[in-house]
Amino acid sequence: MFQKEEERATVVGGVNTVIGEGTTLKGDIKVEGSIEVDGDYEGTIDATDTLIVGGSGKVDGDATVANAVIGGHMYGNVFASGKIELRRGSQLLGDIKTRGLVIEDGVVFQGNCQMGDVVEPPSGRRSTRRHEQGESEELEEAEARY
Repeated sequence: MFQKEEERATVVGGVNTVIGEGTTLKGDIKVEGSIEVDGDYEGTIDATDTLIVGGSGKVDGDATVANAVIGGHMYGNVFASGKIELRRGSQLLGDIKTRGLVIEDGVVFQGNCQMGDVVEPPSGRRSTRRHEQGESEELEEAEARY
């Protein structure tokens, strides 16, 4: 949550919802504006602006947003009408649909990517929880490489 100024994502109007480090939250959330997740969140996220998953953040669920900046762990599909940024050290296990994509060195991304003019979110939620799909060994091997 307390990142250097140059590491924080620029969000028009600021972040109006924060799930802080050390917080665990389950359920579905709809945000008028941006949301930052630095704790553990399970459920769907629907935000009119930007989803920021901080370095200590973990999201287990699908997200429909304008933009996404992933710096932590994201287990689910991401639909962004604008851009998705995957920051160094982040992990995204799930499918993405977006107009723009930035992937920094050192990112683990397992899933499908569809780019172009995005008009509708991915169909159906795909369960990407490591323990449900048995992907923990695969993920551990990928983590060991970075």
